[in-house]
Amino acid sequence: MDNRYFLNEIKSLFPEEYESFTGTFSVPMHKSLRINTLKTTEEELISEGIEIKDLTPFDKNTYYIGNDERLGNHPFHNAGLYYLQEPSASMVVNAMGIENGNRVIDLCAAPGGKSTQILNRLAGTGFLWSNEINWKRCQILLSNLERWGYSNYLLTCLSTRDIVKMAAGNFDRVLIDAPCSGASMFKKYPESINDYNEANILACHRRQLDILENGYQLLKKDGIMVYSTCTYNLIENEMTVYEFIQNHPDMILENTGIQAGRIGLPYKDLKSDLCRRVLPMDGGEGHFVCRMRKTESTAEKRLNYISCSRNSTVDEFLRQYGLDIRYFVKNNEAYYSQQLPEIKNGAVRYGVLLGNIEKNRFEPHHNLFMCPELAEHFNQKDEINSRDELEKYMRGESMSVSGIRGFTEMSYHNHVLGFAKGDGKQLKNRLPKGLRINSVL
Repeated sequence: MDNRYFLNEIKSLFPEEYESFTGTFSVPMHKSLRINTLKTTEEELISEGIEIKDLTPFDKNTYYIGNDERLGNHPFHNAGLYYLQEPSASMVVNAMGIENGNRVIDLCAAPGGKSTQILNRLAGTGFLWSNEINWKRCQILLSNLERWGYSNYLLTCLSTRDIVKMAAGNFDRVLIDAPCSGASMFKKYPESINDYNEANILACHRRQLDILENGYQLLKKDGIMVYSTCTYNLIENEMTVYEFIQNHPDMILENTGIQAGRIGLPYKDLKSDLCRRVLPMDGGEGHFVCRMRKTESTAEKRLNYISCSRNSTVDEFLRQYGLDIRYFVKNNEAYYSQQLPEIKNGAVRYGVLLGNIEKNRFEPHHNLFMCPELAEHFNQKDEINSRDELEKYMRGESMSVSGIRGFTEMSYHNHVLGFAKGDGKQLKNRLPKGLRINSVL
């Protein structure tokens, strides 16, 4: 730790805890696992030999773990049973007070931890608009949303300003987990400390105010906006919130409802005791969270919603495999979802991608099998019963299984991992290449 600017900053912000703070850099970072309550329980994961320690103070479904390097290689990770993340990151969504039926937008959503947690809170009601402006990071977000298993989400790759043009005044909840200087991630990415300086912090501050302005425009009257960062300094946290509220006095700070960590740092006349901070000494690597409620209206843009459509090729496939569902077709892709807004540009995914219409046939997509409400009705299934079969499937190899023709679900301990296609003698593996694992935990 040789960044003198950072060390001086910590000493000035937390003078009485400076030694304790810097001492945390010599111990391993806190790690956790958040359970997908749609698909599993703590008891089941423990029964499968996954080492779960104590419940964290940040979230009711998030548990401390030891070394997580290989937990990403467990088939249950691919199946969307859990999400690996820094513990204090799991507290942010709890500040949102999400209710059934809410329209929620996550404006800076990659890699997807908070979006997947929002989907658990919505429990299949309302919808989530998940957005990430960076295309490469958006693909990581997509993969995490796919495996999580819900259908009520729209994924876009847009600037927040462009979203305002389409959807101003439409959301009950807005989350801005803002791009920041990321000081809490220095242990995970040690090289990033070299970029930590005042100029970078001020650039982040300006970007954060821009995103907050757009989040404000998207929020309904009486809606809640939660702002968070994973850094420690005053500029990107209390100062950013203060400047935003000065420009928008109709935004009222509220208690986050979070008990973990500590209150915010004093800044002018900001009610910083309503904000929440976590430092490495508090059981997580670090987060700042505040919650604001909007007390005045913004002119609402009318959203157009997607209506169901029919296609004979898709209908034939669904009948063959026992799926009686409503769907819609866009650009030769068939989707299943709850009611979602339709946008002209920037959409990456509308709920569950059932598959692609290719000439006179329908090719199912991995996403179909990751959604429990569809997978449970798919009428051709194959359960992997041995370690050898599991490793073959996770490596993407074909498997000698007789008697199965056409597409079939592939499950392990009753959890769907993906699908395959049989010719009566063997199953041709359809697990996406990016999800294949050579060394299965």
